[in-house]
Amino acid sequence: MNIISCNTVTPEQAHKLNPSLPFWFDPVWMNSLAELHKLTPQVLVCYKNDNPAAFLPLYIKSFITLKKTYNPTLSYYSPLVFLLPVRKQANRELLLEYEITKAMGKFLHKSFKRVVLNLDPGVFDIRGFKDAGLKASPHYTFIRDLTARTDFFSSEMKKLRSAEKEGYEFNSEFNPGRLLELVFGMYDRKAHPFPFEQKDLLDLILKLYKAGLVEQYNTFKEKRIVSSIMILVGNDKTCYGWLTASEPAHMQKGASLYLFRELFKVLAERFDAFDMCGANSRGPSRLKAALGAELKLFFQIGK
Repeated sequence: MNIISCNTVTPEQAHKLNPSLPFWFDPVWMNSLAELHKLTPQVLVCYKNDNPAAFLPLYIKSFITLKKTYNPTLSYYSPLVFLLPVRKQANRELLLEYEITKAMGKFLHKSFKRVVLNLDPGVFDIRGFKDAGLKASPHYTFIRDLTARTDFFSSEMKKLRSAEKEGYEFNSEFNPGRLLELVFGMYDRKAHPFPFEQKDLLDLILKLYKAGLVEQYNTFKEKRIVSSIMILVGNDKTCYGWLTASEPAHMQKGASLYLFRELFKVLAERFDAFDMCGANSRGPSRLKAALGAELKLFFQIGK
């Protein structure tokens, strides 16, 4: 008989329980992100017979006696990670995962007035959360398989050939200030203010860079960064597109296409997949599909 129980611990305590957790649980990542969003980081741990069996990162805000969980703007996922031995009969593992997610769902339903959690695409069985009284809604992202050759759409290839004539260069110079100039310029053009101050976001990036959790890649023209991307990296085989922007004139000339083509080559040396983190806006979604990424489903758990 399995005895299932749940409690919350700090990111540091979760790391001690399982040092191999993905970077979404890294204390530097969780604490820095929570500080920027003015939230409290916690990790929900589910135990099977007193042994840690599953982990789920939480970002919490308290209002007197009420507590709510949030999925921070700058954290695309709150991944659910199971720590279970592989069984000969896969369905036994499936049943245990259901018991665990139902226990976690009951804990969340009882402990929080509001719940918002984006599970990652690796978790498709959300029956336990629903049976515990929570809601689940489908969301989408695009993921590029870095282990297989996937061609760009013909229209993008045509623009890419034009970009090659522009004399663009690619490198991994860490220059977050220039990246943020491009990002905030993009938001200004859309008349949609970025939710954080530029200096605060820069402080976050510097903390993450020092911890080895972010990398920057750029397209240069005449020694000037005209397109740039910051990716999230960790100890698993998937990396994530986090912040990216280009100068409008150079984007029209294919600078961002050139950036992604060279980026995929570099990432394929270390990773199996690149999650482009999003598939909701029409324009970006079309571009991600044109770059050979596949549409993937994930679920948002809510109350």
